Amino acid sequence: MRPSAFLYSVLVPVALVAQAPALSLGDRVKAERPAVEQLLTEFKYSEALKRAEALLPATRPAFDKKDNSTLVQSCGANLDMAEALRLTAEAADSAGAWEKALDCAKTAKTLAGECYTGVKEPFTQTVAYYKQAGLRAQQVLDENDARIKELKGKSILDPGERQELDLAIGVEKEVVDCAKWVKFFQTYLDVTKRENEAYDPLVKVMEDKLKSEADQIADYKAGKGEKTKWVEAVISTPAYLERFTEKSGKAQWLNRLAFLDPENKKVQHQLDILNGKATASPAKPAKKGKKA
Repeated sequence: MRPSAFLYSVLVPVALVAQAPALSLGDRVKAERPAVEQLLTEFKYSEALKRAEALLPATRPAFDKKDNSTLVQSCGANLDMAEALRLTAEAADSAGAWEKALDCAKTAKTLAGECYTGVKEPFTQTVAYYKQAGLRAQQVLDENDARIKELKGKSILDPGERQELDLAIGVEKEVVDCAKWVKFFQTYLDVTKRENEAYDPLVKVMEDKLKSEADQIADYKAGKGEKTKWVEAVISTPAYLERFTEKSGKAQWLNRLAFLDPENKKVQHQLDILNGKATASPAKPAKKGKKA
C-alpha cells in the first residue's frame, strides 16, 4: 500500500479529521493505478498517460500550518498529489515524454519535501510532549500501585474511594492515550521522511536518461545536434532495435523516438510492426494487370 493511503486509512483518526471526503485523491489513485498499469503492459502508453493525467488536480493543495490537525490534512493531500504525479511520471516515461516524467517527478519530490519540512519540528515536539506526559502519568500509577490494586479489589467503595479510583482509571487512560499519540505522530514523521527521499531515484533516472540522450544527439556530427536527424540515423541502424530483448523496452524506445520526431515514418512503421499493424517489410504495391 502506498504511504498516502496508509496515512489516511491507518493514521488519521476521527479526532483529527472531522469529515474526510467521500473519495480522496489518494483513493482515486489507488483505484486507477491497476488500470493504468494494465494499459502499460498492453503498450497503450498514450492512453495510460491520459488516464494518469486526468487524476492530477488543476492546482496543488494548500499547506496549512495552523495546527497539528491542519498539518495532518495538508500532508495527506500533498502526498496524495505526489503519488498521482508518480503515476503520471511512470506513464510519461513509457510514452516517451521524458521531460514530462522528469517534471512530474521533481514536483512530487517538492511536495513530499515540503510535507516533511512542515511536520518535522512541530511533530517532533509533539512526540516529546506525549512521551513526557506518558512517563509522568505512569510514575503516578507506579507510586500508587498498591492503593489502586486495593481499591480495585473492593466490591463496595465509599464515595471518596470511588472518586479516588476514578482518578486512577483516568490516569491509566492517559498512559494509553499518550502512547497512542506518540505512535501516531512518530509514524507520521517516519512516513513523511521516507516519502521525502522516495522520489530521488525517479528524478535521477529521468535526468540520467535525458542527459545520455542529449549527449548522443550532440555527438552525432552528421546531424549537427538536430534531434530529427539523430532519430533518422538510429532508426535506420538495426543494431539499435536488436539490443532490446523484451518487447516493452523496444516499445518504450520507439515511443521516445516518435516523441522526438512525430513525422518519422520509419519509427511509425516499427511501432506498427510491434503492434501487429504491419509486416516486417513494407508490402509492395501489386502490379496492375494488362487491360483486356
